[in-house]
Amino acid sequence: MEHIAEFGGVVTGFHVAEDCIDCMCGKNLVKIDKRSLEILCQKPVFEKEGLSRKLTADGEHIFIYDFYTLYVLSRKDYGLIGKWQLGHDRSSDICGMAVDSDTVYCSIRNGKMITVDRKSYLAEEYVVSDSSMWSIKTYGSHLVCGTVDGQVLLLDKSTLSLERKLVLGKKNIGSLYIDGETLYAAGHDGKLFRISMGDFEIQASAKKAHKKMFHCAGIYEDMLVTVSYPCSEIAFWKKDTLERSTLMTIPLKLSGCTYIENDFMYISSRNISGIDRITLKEQVTLP
Repeated sequence: MEHIAEFGGVVTGFHVAEDCIDCMCGKNLVKIDKRSLEILCQKPVFEKEGLSRKLTADGEHIFIYDFYTLYVLSRKDYGLIGKWQLGHDRSSDICGMAVDSDTVYCSIRNGKMITVDRKSYLAEEYVVSDSSMWSIKTYGSHLVCGTVDGQVLLLDKSTLSLERKLVLGKKNIGSLYIDGETLYAAGHDGKLFRISMGDFEIQASAKKAHKKMFHCAGIYEDMLVTVSYPCSEIAFWKKDTLERSTLMTIPLKLSGCTYIENDFMYISSRNISGIDRITLKEQVTLP
């Protein structure tokens, strides 16, 4: 494992682009060159440090939520485009977020969804579930949402109406990952699922994937990668059968962020001051 970025604090979120990495650390956003690892831009954005913020980005913008506040910033220079209070206290904070070319989708505690138009920045509110949704993914003209009460929902983007529902258990479906026409879902009960998006049915599952909360990090070769920060584990599963092939033990703590690109996994966690990079082909025996 290689330590590629040192910021003197925990990186609570990052976005890996073609030539740079945008990082959120303390009060600041920091951009580093992916090859030279030099700092290209650094700017204070927040009034105080925080560990609960989440970040996503596309080619033009960075989107961050912090409790019930949504920030939209320029990816080029971190200039603030807008800041919106989508709630008023912890009972109405943002639980998950997804973005497409037209809209920012924010799930609000207790089953609401607020959409923000990326041109007009007008916000609309919908009630879509009786349960909070921690994980949201875009899928063509749909949203896929994992709920705290153990369901996966398929919503029409244009109306936010429910089209399909799949009950996976009774515990939070806290992490989703879409690979083509396949959805992978991680439950807080330790179960891991492979779901066909075509018929919205379970194709494979695994129990006791990790002993504590875990995330679906992405696909490497023909394997699904999961990360459990509380367990300090990275697991590799045959993506068709969910048979575990490799288990790595690596020092991690509580929570973090991962991104897989080619043979590399970029990773941050509460015990890492900056960002580390793992060369996956050195850790995994390919079939």
